[in-house]
Amino acid sequence: MSFNYLVPALFWNATVLQVQNLGNISTGGSQLLGQVIKARLYSEPGFEPCFSADFLYGEDYLTTDPGVDGIARPDLIGVVAPDNGDTPFIMQVSGIQVGTPVLDEITSTNTSTGQAIPYGAAYSVWVPTFRGGGAKYANLQNSIFVASETVSDSPVPGQFYVGMKISKVFPVNTSVVIGEEFP
Repeated sequence: MSFNYLVPALFWNATVLQVQNLGNISTGGSQLLGQVIKARLYSEPGFEPCFSADFLYGEDYLTTDPGVDGIARPDLIGVVAPDNGDTPFIMQVSGIQVGTPVLDEITSTNTSTGQAIPYGAAYSVWVPTFRGGGAKYANLQNSIFVASETVSDSPVPGQFYVGMKISKVFPVNTSVVIGEEFP
């Protein structure tokens, strides 16, 4: 088999304010804003670099497709400030998120619903990228990552929680060459 494989790398968890609709965009969809009020980024056990950090100044300027398909396109950006005082770096996340009634209720209402969406329960694939930082973090900006998310309600009205499991993509070393992929 010549497909890539994933290795657990990072965990991001955040508290986000209720998503605001900023208005219509030229495609007919909507521009939304999810303000991150508190977040942390941690490396998974065994992943290098090993670190923990605050995620500061984070905002997700996601857009939605026109119509009722429920497709959202996140565009999250923030500053990662390592706990050890190393040079901060940028984390940006794009992707695809297929909305569900429960997801919409959790993220868009000003009430605590007590609901949660487990990892994989809704199609939500994110692509984190990293820029800057000290030499210790070069692995982050020189790698490809994908992530899945969980979303749950907060006991504080107007807020919700997001968790993101981030995996590093690795190629499989094979002897397969072009023309040999299919029997």
